[in-house]
Amino acid sequence: MRKEAEPMEKKYDLIVIGGGPAGYVAAIRAAQLGMRAAVMEREHLGGTCLNIGCIPTKTLFQSAEVANTVRASGKYGIQSQLNGVDYPAVVARKDGVVKQLVGGVGFLLKKNKVDVILGEAKILSAGKVKDSRSGVVYETKNILIATGSSNAVPPIPGLQGERVIDSTKLLALTTMPKSLAVIGGGVIGCEFASILHAFGCHVTVVEMLPRLLGNMDASLADATAKQFAKEGIRVELGARVKSVEDKDGQKLLRYEKGGVEGQVSAEYVLVSAGRKANSVGLGCEDVGIRMVKGFVQVDGHMRTSVPGIYAAGDITGEGMLAHTAFEGGTVAVENMAGIDRTLDLKAVPKVVFVDNEVASVGMTEEEAKAAGYDVLVGVFQLTGNGKSLAMGKNEGFVKVVSEKKEHAILGLHMEGPCASELVTVGTQCIASELTLEDVEQTIYPHPAVAESIREACLSALGRAIHA
Repeated sequence: MRKEAEPMEKKYDLIVIGGGPAGYVAAIRAAQLGMRAAVMEREHLGGTCLNIGCIPTKTLFQSAEVANTVRASGKYGIQSQLNGVDYPAVVARKDGVVKQLVGGVGFLLKKNKVDVILGEAKILSAGKVKDSRSGVVYETKNILIATGSSNAVPPIPGLQGERVIDSTKLLALTTMPKSLAVIGGGVIGCEFASILHAFGCHVTVVEMLPRLLGNMDASLADATAKQFAKEGIRVELGARVKSVEDKDGQKLLRYEKGGVEGQVSAEYVLVSAGRKANSVGLGCEDVGIRMVKGFVQVDGHMRTSVPGIYAAGDITGEGMLAHTAFEGGTVAVENMAGIDRTLDLKAVPKVVFVDNEVASVGMTEEEAKAAGYDVLVGVFQLTGNGKSLAMGKNEGFVKVVSEKKEHAILGLHMEGPCASELVTVGTQCIASELTLEDVEQTIYPHPAVAESIREACLSALGRAIHA
């Protein structure tokens, strides 16, 4: 009888586990630095962000924005009306965008001669990774863990059944829910609330904290709550969900708020209550990698506790954003190549794509005070901005948080049109350690929403021009 062949070994300079933002960017950067690299992905390239996260939700957001614009066309002197939303067509457009970008990631990896292995990774040692599906063992000088995160499910009775869904399942729906109860008023919960409301869905957000968007500046949280109230999105703050049950063909969500029980009836319940690390089955603990609550612990160079093994992206619990993952993967690979880099998180922009966008970078006012800074704040309302007024979107503001003595810019927070783009200005200011005077002495285009950033800095200095 012929003896069965042993699984062959293939050698690499780097094996990346996970083909999401941290993983594929790291692999491409490794190839640029002359490394032989491979990406082992168990499902699809692009990870959560591209397939079931930022890209599909922002594509839906764009359709929602068009719907809202049509509804408001009368104020621009344009006679039109919204005759309905073809939700299957909206979903098809979303799927088309995702498909195109996933194909683009595959093309980039191929262009850079990065091998793609569709398999299930298990780390055998600092220098060996096994594909559990094929049995093939790959030898490598370095390993980068970039497996990301997934939706967490809180211990609430009744969170099961086909109409209790997470963001992944919501994105897969081809029929728009008539009503939706959202558990969690963070970024994901608020974005889906705004998007589906624009399509005609009745939405209620239930958040156990006293405000929405708990990790952003209080001014933005308050602005979003006011925006939702104006639009007709019901928000219950300081409300702890007790149970979810079936009643009369609907999902009945019961919550406790201030000692009083309340309830929400909806066709679907969206669970948007945090993320958990995708580390089960990787073998991290078996090889001695230090873990905390499932997340891989790294230093500033993205090194784990085991030499030759690095980690980046959501799996580390740091940043938990696609753009942070891009940078973390790059930092890890450059350190492998002998380039001394650290991941600096002092200027990481955060954006919430609701009808009137909100964005933030750097310290909130509360954080700056807690850190011991003598804080100087400047605020400029968009009612004084010509471009915002021309756009018919002048509800909002720009808030700059600075240090009183040297006028160093510590944080920038904004609500209004183009906030997702303009926050980049604040990111550059903080990353480059600019002062209020540096912005004051910069010529901004006119008319432009961006002028509001300069006006906010002038406001902090006590000499705003258009306020």
